[in-house]
Amino acid sequence: MNSDDLVRIYFLIFPMRLMRYHAYRIEKFVERAAKESNHPGRKVIDIGSHDNPYKKYFDKTDYFSQDIKQSAGNTIDYVGDINEGMSEMPPSAFDSILCTQVLEHLNKPHKAFQEFHRILRPGGKVFLTTHLCFEEHMVPYDYFRFTRHGLKFLGESAGFELIHIAPHGGVFHVISYLVGTLPIRLFFKERNTFSYYAYVFVFSVPILILNAACSLLDLLDRDPELTLNYECIYEKRK
Repeated sequence: MNSDDLVRIYFLIFPMRLMRYHAYRIEKFVERAAKESNHPGRKVIDIGSHDNPYKKYFDKTDYFSQDIKQSAGNTIDYVGDINEGMSEMPPSAFDSILCTQVLEHLNKPHKAFQEFHRILRPGGKVFLTTHLCFEEHMVPYDYFRFTRHGLKFLGESAGFELIHIAPHGGVFHVISYLVGTLPIRLFFKERNTFSYYAYVFVFSVPILILNAACSLLDLLDRDPELTLNYECIYEKRK
């Protein structure tokens, strides 16, 4: 049994919706993108796709992937820096762009949006998620956090219309994330250890209860100004 199997078993016991809310919301957002984009004759490109975890949702369309380096399985179609432009991607070639949890790692996000606009067909859509409130990760390649106003500005500056934006939870989801992960940040710099797995085993039930309570309390935050994550849909003007 490998680590992926253990993760699947864990989330069967402890639902992802309560244990990792923003990851749950990202998955649901990708499913929404697939409902709009997963049709024969269409082309989708996954920007910063790493090892293509969402390819399974795009089995009817032509799915392409991009990343700054080739994956271990040699699954990346376009290798290069989206910040700098990628001439091997033809203009107006794709009907949809998927970009999940990548924007914060791009040091020239405005350039990336310009490239999105260049490679997308008129009327095409960008399905994007990114952080507002989250710890530094993938350092040193972690550059920005984005407000809803910044995300709107980036899209409109490149010629897009922001047709949908939604937070992934409010202040109570942020609190539950900070409290639930605080011991890990303080005491478990190395994750693949016996003490780390012992902590996860012992404290998963209390964390589940905490997260469930905060999920209910979050209903009080009707217009979240503090959130873990945003999901956005941009449309290229025809």
